[in-house]
Amino acid sequence: MGRLRVGRLWWGVPTGVVHALVDQVHARLADPAAGVVVGAADIGEVERIARRVEALRLALVARADRQQVHRRTGHSSTSAWVASATRSGGADAARKVQLATALDGEGLAVTRAAFDAGDVSSRSVGIIASTMDKLPETLTDVERAKVETSLVQKAQQLNPGRLSRAAKFALAAAERSAQEVAEHVEAQLVDEECRAYRLATVTMQDLGDGTTKLQALLPTFTARMLGKVLQSMTAPRRDHLRQAAEALLVDGQTAAGDLGDGSVAADLPTHPPPHPPRPRHPPGAAFGGGRVSVPVGGWVGTPIGPISTGPTAADGP
Repeated sequence: MGRLRVGRLWWGVPTGVVHALVDQVHARLADPAAGVVVGAADIGEVERIARRVEALRLALVARADRQQVHRRTGHSSTSAWVASATRSGGADAARKVQLATALDGEGLAVTRAAFDAGDVSSRSVGIIASTMDKLPETLTDVERAKVETSLVQKAQQLNPGRLSRAAKFALAAAERSAQEVAEHVEAQLVDEECRAYRLATVTMQDLGDGTTKLQALLPTFTARMLGKVLQSMTAPRRDHLRQAAEALLVDGQTAAGDLGDGSVAADLPTHPPPHPPRPRHPPGAAFGGGRVSVPVGGWVGTPIGPISTGPTAADGP
């Protein structure tokens, strides 16, 4: 979109030059006679340009939020306006608005400058903004500046995953005691765990052909345990376990699993739990919209959130 003058105001930003330059590069790459040889420096420079464009977009979003542009177009919020303008999802638009307003505020000047220059990615910027927001309120402005500078330096050297782990110890850059740093890290981990369990959901859909579709959002540790159990139960090379279990169940016995194949079944107890057995439920009652329990340490169950069976194939569209 070019610039449009209405009275004394200019609407829009000049982007024609950028589009022309991108078209020129595309034409050069498409020309066989150009003989373009691509190197790592080219990819790195284009990545830097993309980051600068992303920083520009968030700056525009922040200005639009200050000007309450969404009211002129009939949208309920800036997030809804961004989602409509970019044809993106509401959750993604909300994250962009949140990050844009955070960068537009006070306390992230160093981060904003590095982002504008393309030195850090938008994911890293989000990690820095979130980390700065979780710092203790007792920190002085000088201490907060030290923490932010340290995070920006790390963001230029680490990928977002490693930066996220390093950011948990960001308080150390403020030269606080080891005990304070440890307590701050513990508080963050507890907060993450509580949030993960609040968001945990499991949806199971019977497809009507002997298979069930499973979709879940689980805490990472729980998901890893469940993954091992599912792998042990569904791996083709362990199908003999299923056949043996079915044969035993037909005889009214309880299958204990083959303890000699190294599967997860070998790690589970083969004797009943010390407490009285639970009453049997009719088929399907285990997934009746209650809560699901993932085995932790054998027989101990940990509630992880609501579970839904979803529609079945027999229910029709």
